[in-house]
Amino acid sequence: MKKAVSVLLALILSFSVLAVCTSAATGDYQTYYVEFDIKSSGLNIVPVDGYTQYVLPGEDFKFTVEADEGYTDTFTIVEVDMVGIEPDVHGVYTISDINADTTITVYVTMDESSSNLFSSLIVLVHNILEWFINIINSIRLSLQT
Repeated sequence: MKKAVSVLLALILSFSVLAVCTSAATGDYQTYYVEFDIKSSGLNIVPVDGYTQYVLPGEDFKFTVEADEGYTDTFTIVEVDMVGIEPDVHGVYTISDINADTTITVYVTMDESSSNLFSSLIVLVHNILEWFINIINSIRLSLQT
């Protein structure tokens, strides 16, 4: 009886392994790819330990965005398939329940102080242009009279 049970278990195990191998060989084993689209130099997408760009259906993908030296004051924008996402309190981004190939897009905008400086520069240029326009209009009026 023990021998019959052993043979039966061996057959079941053999057919199970064969079924798994056949499934893998025919492509039934699906993974999705997480593509990194980095629009700004100086940024890197880094998968959290244990995660890769190949994800099983329904699984999560966790990553961080790291900036090279000199990019610490920039404002980073992260989008997944064109929808913005935010990191958790530890700076980890999570894409949940992946069921298709996914694209992570990362880019930076100016930091707040650069943005304020840029706005101030625009106002200054606008004021200088208005000043020149006023001078030109004054000269033109004086020539007409």
